[in-house]
Amino acid sequence: MDDATVSRVSSREKIAHVVRRLGYGANAAVAADLQDTDAAIAWALDLSVQAPDLPAIEPPEDNMQRDRRAVRLVYQYWLERLLTAARPIEERLVWFWHDHFAVDARKVRQPYLLNQHHGVLRTHATGNFADLIKAVAVDPAMLRYLDGGTNARQSLNENFGREVLELYTVGRGNFTEEDVLASARAFTGWVVYVPGTRADRLLRDQRPWSSVFVDSRHDSGSKTLLGETGNHDASAALDIMLEHPSTADRIAAKLYAELVGLTASEDTQIRLGHIFRGGYSTMALVEAIVSDPTFLSDEAVHAKIRSPLEQAVGVAQALAPDRQALGAIVPAIEQIGYLPFRPPNPAGYPKGVRLLSPHRLVRTFDFAAITPRHIADLDASEMLQRLGLYDVSATTSDVVNAIEDPHLRWALVVNAPEHHLV
Repeated sequence: MDDATVSRVSSREKIAHVVRRLGYGANAAVAADLQDTDAAIAWALDLSVQAPDLPAIEPPEDNMQRDRRAVRLVYQYWLERLLTAARPIEERLVWFWHDHFAVDARKVRQPYLLNQHHGVLRTHATGNFADLIKAVAVDPAMLRYLDGGTNARQSLNENFGREVLELYTVGRGNFTEEDVLASARAFTGWVVYVPGTRADRLLRDQRPWSSVFVDSRHDSGSKTLLGETGNHDASAALDIMLEHPSTADRIAAKLYAELVGLTASEDTQIRLGHIFRGGYSTMALVEAIVSDPTFLSDEAVHAKIRSPLEQAVGVAQALAPDRQALGAIVPAIEQIGYLPFRPPNPAGYPKGVRLLSPHRLVRTFDFAAITPRHIADLDASEMLQRLGLYDVSATTSDVVNAIEDPHLRWALVVNAPEHHLV
């Protein structure tokens, strides 16, 4: 797969490209040891390493209880997983699905539910998309975020019914307002059992903070969804959406853009959609994308704008900061507006040129706070290679090498044009 002899991109940069796109962060130390892109792909797709369990968080006794320690555990666990990258493709896909099925901690509010939601994403990230979306649809965090728990036969709430069509499956232009209504009706009946509420009397035999189906709240009447008529419930509605050809095509194109960094051609989108729809295996789709010649093309290298979270993780991987310096990552990312569980809206996080606003570019210098107090005095080339960057301009090298203070030199490297691209 490595065609460096006819490429303007060096073989080392191609290897680093694979590591960046199929994992999360730069993982530059790993990339430096890999011999070619085949080895890099094999490393990235390896799922044989045992994944650590989710942190143990006790369910709160009622909706008013807040546990600051639990919030820290949720973020610490995810950050450590991103930094260690024991299962690279899983980390990339967990973030991809978190962006696809965005939930906001400010509305969900309970760290216990965020932790469980994270577990759902991890359980299904590399598995079957049909299983994933059916689990997410009745996940307590999603029910709270998109008001699914208030969606009842007696009083419809269309939030989730609309978003599942527009964002999660068939996409805008492929459904009508009548489909939104039918979708909302199909998803009625699901609630989150919050202990200490009036639901105690009816649901006390259920697990606290679990999602529960209440038959009396469900609309069991006939519904016509995307041309299919029947007494659809949540599972049946999702089956109809999954059978619609636009669903597989859209998600295949979205994952292609995530991993390749370019927009899939119409032929490529149709081909990948056909593969995905034949069982909805996420890893089968990943392997088809990685096998596409465009994945290793010169055009794909540095074709994406790096997200602030990817930048921060890559810097932390490069510098191996102490615990105090590592603690600067979360507030730095929060200032930029790219913190996990804090998407700006249900459509997920900003991408592309929207990541290059003046505010975000200036705030990128905050990642220099990750730098340990005592740091080796490296030149520009050595610093950039620690971030997995090999093909850099002479201008970048000259500007960085002109600075004597190694801490300031790192700050410039972190904000170098090459580091804003992945």
